[in-house]
Amino acid sequence: MHRVRFERGNLVLSNLIGTINETFVPVSGEQFRYLQKAGPAEPIATAALLTPNAEGRFVAIGGTWKRVPTWFAFTEVLLAIWFLLAFVSILLYAPFWIFGGLIKKRRRPAERAMRVWPLIAVLSLLASLGLFILAGNDAIARLGDLTVWSFGLFLTTLAFGVASLASAVALWVARKHEIRRIVRWFSIAVTSALLIVAAYFAYWGVIGIRTWA
Repeated sequence: MHRVRFERGNLVLSNLIGTINETFVPVSGEQFRYLQKAGPAEPIATAALLTPNAEGRFVAIGGTWKRVPTWFAFTEVLLAIWFLLAFVSILLYAPFWIFGGLIKKRRRPAERAMRVWPLIAVLSLLASLGLFILAGNDAIARLGDLTVWSFGLFLTTLAFGVASLASAVALWVARKHEIRRIVRWFSIAVTSALLIVAAYFAYWGVIGIRTWA
């Protein structure tokens, strides 16, 4: 997401926190050309305000972007922060509960699944990101056909979705057992974040994606 606004007749494109700003100067009508920070502006228009229609207002800057309500943008940002915190906390917490499981007095079978499934989900997501990044410049050849890379991406994204659902099931079942309150609330927080992201990925066809199809 980006923020589009007008300053002194110029169209300004910035990231959400305002640390990166790109200025477009008007050319004619609702067309704009990019004003480079060093050197003259681009010779042709590279941005345009499109006529609003029944689906909303749009702007063309390297692609067609749709205007969204402010509350929607902030909600998406907060959900992204929530997931990142859950993602990091799972990775940081994992070594402690793995070590604790080696100590007989600290073993808690009722909490085991509540810890394992979120970790599997996070590791699966990391693996899928790793496969996509490592595909590199040969992404079309490696992901465009049925290869180890594309099938691995299919399996890891599918594993993320399954592990996220399994984490929710484990949390639900564990309510009937004796578990520590802090572990329960931690599991609720991270599992909710995982389910939201899994639903988002499923909506866009990322879960179990078959890039070769």
